[in-house]
Amino acid sequence: MRVLIYSLVILFSATGYLYADVKRPQTVKEVFFTGTNHELEVYKIYGRQDGPTMLIIGGIQGDEPGGFLSADSYADIKLEKGNLIVIPRTNFYSIMLFNREVKGVDMNRLFDKTPDDWQGDIVNKIKEYMKESDIFLNLHDGWGFHYPEHISWHKSPDRFGYSVIVDEEEYTCSNGRILKLGEMAKKAMDAANAKIPDDDPKKHYFNTETSKSSSRFKNMRKSATWYAVSDLCIPAFGIEGSKNMKLDKNVLYHNYVINEFMKNIGIEIEYPNTHTYEPEFTGAVIKVHNEELFIRSGKVLEVEKGSIIKVTEIFANHVRGKTCDIVNFGNLNDINKDYKVEKDSKIIFRKDNIVMGSVTIKAVEPAQKVQTVENAKHKEIEIPVKEQDKLKLTGEESKISLEPNMKYFHLTVNNKDTYVKNGDKIHIKDGSRVVFVKLLSSKVQDYNVAINFKGWFPADNSANIGDDRGYEIIFPPANILKKYSIGSKGKLYPVVAYDTVKKQDIAKILVELD
Repeated sequence: MRVLIYSLVILFSATGYLYADVKRPQTVKEVFFTGTNHELEVYKIYGRQDGPTMLIIGGIQGDEPGGFLSADSYADIKLEKGNLIVIPRTNFYSIMLFNREVKGVDMNRLFDKTPDDWQGDIVNKIKEYMKESDIFLNLHDGWGFHYPEHISWHKSPDRFGYSVIVDEEEYTCSNGRILKLGEMAKKAMDAANAKIPDDDPKKHYFNTETSKSSSRFKNMRKSATWYAVSDLCIPAFGIEGSKNMKLDKNVLYHNYVINEFMKNIGIEIEYPNTHTYEPEFTGAVIKVHNEELFIRSGKVLEVEKGSIIKVTEIFANHVRGKTCDIVNFGNLNDINKDYKVEKDSKIIFRKDNIVMGSVTIKAVEPAQKVQTVENAKHKEIEIPVKEQDKLKLTGEESKISLEPNMKYFHLTVNNKDTYVKNGDKIHIKDGSRVVFVKLLSSKVQDYNVAINFKGWFPADNSANIGDDRGYEIIFPPANILKKYSIGSKGKLYPVVAYDTVKKQDIAKILVELD
């Protein structure tokens, strides 16, 4: 035990200088290979106090959801002491395909000779993060349950599932340092097993004896854990769930083992988080030219041929692992990519490998916009100010005095008619029920133009086409995108009147929330 503690102290001090000057506490997200099938998200979590650093990766083999969902649950964690580097979806491409390999290549067998391709780029990133770490956990799901003795096909020494794996019981590094891998693994595993209910199987210890000539698992010499141990002298462990166990338990028992490893090396958790709930797709924001529309799953978006569209945001009950795939375009990860609509198509929305929903894109011929001079005169019905009394205003409209040449937004606030002049601001109190009615002026009897409350979208199952007239909106609005707010407080939003013939905004007010 003294040798183990001494070794860990030396090991941890070697990387401590890397984190001496970071802001604490904080989480830093790094994204690599953006917009590709193999986009890589990395979360660096710095505790309130400095301490050892643990690297956790999941999803290096994409058909192992217990591993990548367990890793994902640590991306939002807060630490009292120590640091985490979390890569939830190491091989995002294989996760979206739900395959162990991509085109016959297993990424966890590329650490001995790294190829010069996209998989090699990811492997090199992992190696870089290993060098910043004091301990490395690689999360997996195997078939069946590993047992020291053969019991059945599902329970045998040949099964990797539901185990804690080491490459050697002890490993002596080139500098003489001894890594007591077996001792560290058994201590964490035994403590985790004590938390697992008796009616569920317990995890078993698995030593692959990777370096020995008699090893039955020589291909482990190409793995991430063996590289960390043999090349970098870092304690590394494979944490296996089982594909034959319910997913929620799989993730939970993964986390039991991870938490014990963290505790044993001195990383203190502030709180954990686990999410294995079914993905639910709310909708997406699709930009058509310069107009952003909110549309829900199963809807049809009609777009003129030649138009450029782009999915800019995906809303679901999960934060990470969301992608959109425009069929027969780009790759599996097409968010924020310009797509020219030439024919009917479809956008598929996924959470990891699970299809959450889809939107149909219908390409329509451009509308005929040829107008005669006579027709053009009737875009707006001009009424001289001196003839204002001829306006057929009804109800509350007949009681207001409209300034010449000025446009007004007509809205109701708690069923009371309200008129806001173009360019003005209106303050809306919490609990108010607001309906945008129309745009009017002293010169125009009735503008039939869209009114768009920027950032807001309806909660029903219809697509938002940029016209919010007639909806009752209860303030503060639940469905609103803060990125449309003016300023950093998310309290001030524009409301614009958009002329679909002129294709331009013709009036604007500001709505201020309580």
